Amino acid sequence: MVDFMLSELGTNNIQAITTEVEGKSSQIFQKYTMEKVEQIADGNNMVCHKVNYPYAVHYCHVGGRTKTFMVSMIGVDGTKVKALSVCHQDTSFWTPKGLPFVVLNVKPGTTPICHFLLNDQIVIFPSKEATN
Repeated sequence: MVDFMLSELGTNNIQAITTEVEGKSSQIFQKYTMEKVEQIADGNNMVCHKVNYPYAVHYCHVGGRTKTFMVSMIGVDGTKVKALSVCHQDTSFWTPKGLPFVVLNVKPGTTPICHFLLNDQIVIFPSKEATN
């Protein structure tokens, strides 16, 4: 898995990061207030999604040109979250009937599509030192 990441990202100087949740929330769904948004990467990345399996297995794929943000939020019950958000910059090759385009009422390639990642998903990207 590591060799795949390094070869796809073209460097051995990488960072891996995931969404962080402080404490246990008593609510399944709740409103959050964004406190801070920080861009942490701009360029190609890789995302690894946890697969439901008896031991650690992840499905990893290249995310293409993205901007990655860390969004600090606080829930109404006080739960603090540092949530990863990935914005796909080029969606021109995505299917026009895909859920993001239907929900947002936009066409592929016209606007970046952003989404949050769960805390069992990992984003890997070249470190800032590797891209300078």
